[in-house]
Amino acid sequence: MFKKLLVASAILAATSSVALAAGAPYLGAGLGIVDNTSSVGNFRGVPLTVNAGYGATVNQSLYLGGELFGVIGTSSLDTNAKAGYKSIKTTYGYGLSFIPGIMVSDHTMTYARLGVVKSRFTHYSKTVTGGQLGLGMQTSLTQNWDLRGEYDYTKYNKFSGVSAKADAFNVGLVYKFE
Repeated sequence: MFKKLLVASAILAATSSVALAAGAPYLGAGLGIVDNTSSVGNFRGVPLTVNAGYGATVNQSLYLGGELFGVIGTSSLDTNAKAGYKSIKTTYGYGLSFIPGIMVSDHTMTYARLGVVKSRFTHYSKTVTGGQLGLGMQTSLTQNWDLRGEYDYTKYNKFSGVSAKADAFNVGLVYKFE
């Protein structure tokens, strides 16, 4: 039994490294529009996002990637707070995402973003964790440059009686080191 497990692990490791050999690290930056459409009000912020990641096509149509990102810029998020601030501001954030995608052509993919984000809320002087889900599309402009468009929904953990969420639409460029 141990030998079979060892052989299966060796085969899996060898095939995984061959499949991921076509991958590449990348850096990117983008601008977003934060749109909060709760019943409390509406605000649009324009944060700058920077990211670094690694992605690979593991077969002809499946893409897997991981990304670290940072968000710089002030955004106001609507809350459901019964008392206190109805709109709270963030100044920066950072996070980690898993990005599975499907290649729809040789140069274009659609993808999902599953991530964790931490954002700094100025009114409460707190850094709060949230979950992030997103959908996007990325297409090649040249061999190394890609254009990316994405929608992300972030729901933060409740803090100080406040429950905050955000919708963000982002457009950015990605440079792949191939």
